Amino acid sequence: MFKNIIGLIFFFLTYNAHAQFQKFTYETQRMGSPFQITISCADSTGISKAVKRAFQLASLLESDLSDYQSNSELSHVNRLAGSGTFYPIHEPFRAILKQSLMAQKLTQGALNVSVGRPVGLWRQARKLGEMPDLEVLRQLAFKIQGTCLEFSADSTRVRLLDSACQLDLGSLGKGFVAQRVLDELKTLGFPYALVDAGGKIVMTSQGPTDLPWKVGIEIPISNATLPELLALKHVAVATSGKTYQSVRLGDQQYSHVIDPRTGMAMTHARSATAIAEDGTLADWLATAATVMTLQEIEKLVVKLGNVRLLVLENETGEPKILFNYKLIPYEATRIY
Repeated sequence: MFKNIIGLIFFFLTYNAHAQFQKFTYETQRMGSPFQITISCADSTGISKAVKRAFQLASLLESDLSDYQSNSELSHVNRLAGSGTFYPIHEPFRAILKQSLMAQKLTQGALNVSVGRPVGLWRQARKLGEMPDLEVLRQLAFKIQGTCLEFSADSTRVRLLDSACQLDLGSLGKGFVAQRVLDELKTLGFPYALVDAGGKIVMTSQGPTDLPWKVGIEIPISNATLPELLALKHVAVATSGKTYQSVRLGDQQYSHVIDPRTGMAMTHARSATAIAEDGTLADWLATAATVMTLQEIEKLVVKLGNVRLLVLENETGEPKILFNYKLIPYEATRIY
């Protein structure tokens, strides 16, 4: 479910240290959001062809991994859930599934891509303005905490063991696609680039002297931004949390983010920004940090090691810092 994940808005500023290097930016729509590629280069020969191939790769990955497309590999696997039948998959789908299983283990179930059925029920709730059946959600959450996904002996095929299990890659899909596109640009001869998949950003540097990009982070449902631009290179940045895709049902506001352990949409106004060496990791870490307790988050970042994370609460329109792990270089409780 790519289109239901809208991250925080990122923008970047560039240095002018390389007069001979120019920035070329291209944009299209992928996964329900703007998909932007910025390339820094001295010689733009072949750039249009490279960008075309990069966008084609993003489209191909979306067609394999999206639950919105009925002929995607993911949709075929979902339709066979509980039948005992394996379905053949290609390398990208296999890779993201293996990464998702690792994330599920590390987060103790707070990140679980088998959450498709609860996601569908909450999607319908937003559309109809009615609460989903809470008992059904509870039962689904219980079932998907067990083993849902099984690979064949050679890992070329996969099956879902229970009809309660339905795959939804919204918690890490955009970061995965952005990383694959950046890697493709490097193989095509454009090693200095930044890819923005609807707010999930991956980047190298701006040129051969390894100049970083300047990235600013805007806080959702607020006029505030982080007071300092971040100088970043060879990393990924992702944000997740309560955005404009929320719904009021009764007296409660519900986020689009769901806790797979309960099946419930989150009710707090929390958002998280993660920085990591890989786009998929940054994406799922930001998602998991909006679901996990602060104690769970603290243990997780220690396990992961080389990551940075900022968790904010914005109940009253005044952002409050709940957790800061190496992302901003000062201690504060609020952002103005």
